[in-house]
Amino acid sequence: MTTDPTLSRPALGSTNRPTTTRVVTVTSPGPLIGAAITVTLGVALGVANQGATDTDMALRVPALLAALIMVAQGVFDLKRHWPRRRYEETAAIVDEHGEARGRELAVVHQLPPPQPITPVAVRPSPATLAVPIAVMMLAAWLGLADLSVRSTASLTLLSLIASFALFALGWSLLPARR
Repeated sequence: MTTDPTLSRPALGSTNRPTTTRVVTVTSPGPLIGAAITVTLGVALGVANQGATDTDMALRVPALLAALIMVAQGVFDLKRHWPRRRYEETAAIVDEHGEARGRELAVVHQLPPPQPITPVAVRPSPATLAVPIAVMMLAAWLGLADLSVRSTASLTLLSLIASFALFALGWSLLPARR
C-alpha cells in the first residue's frame, strides 16, 4: 500500500477518498535561541555604548561597530533558522455506504530539500579571508580597547563578551582547509 496521494487507489468498497490539506510548521528552538541572544547582546551593547557619554572614543567606536555586526548577524540567523513549513494531507476512511468514518489517515509530505551548496573556493584566498580577518581584527580592537579604556561596568562587561563572540564568529567564517 502506498502513501503517495498522486497514485490514487480506491479503498475496498469505495470509489474515492475526500482529502484535506493543511500547513504545519516544524522547527528546532536551538538556533533561534542563539540568534535571539546574539540580537539581544548587540542591542544591549549599543544601548550601553550610547549611555556611556564620558567614555573615550577608542572604546565607543569598536563597540558601536560590534553592536551593529551582532544585530545584523542575529537577524540573519533568525531569518535562516525560522520555522519551515510542511504540508499535511489527511484522507478520510470511507465505508461501503459512502459515509466518512470518525478516524482519518494522515499522509505527510516534507517540502523538497534545497539543492546542496558546494563550496566554490577550497584554498583560502584574499577574497575569502577578508571578512573573517576583518571581524577578528574588530574583536581584537574591541578587546584591547576594553582593557585600556575606563568606562562603565555594563559597557566593560558587554564589550568583553562581544569581543569573544565576534572572534568566534570570525573564526567560524574562515573557509575550510583541505
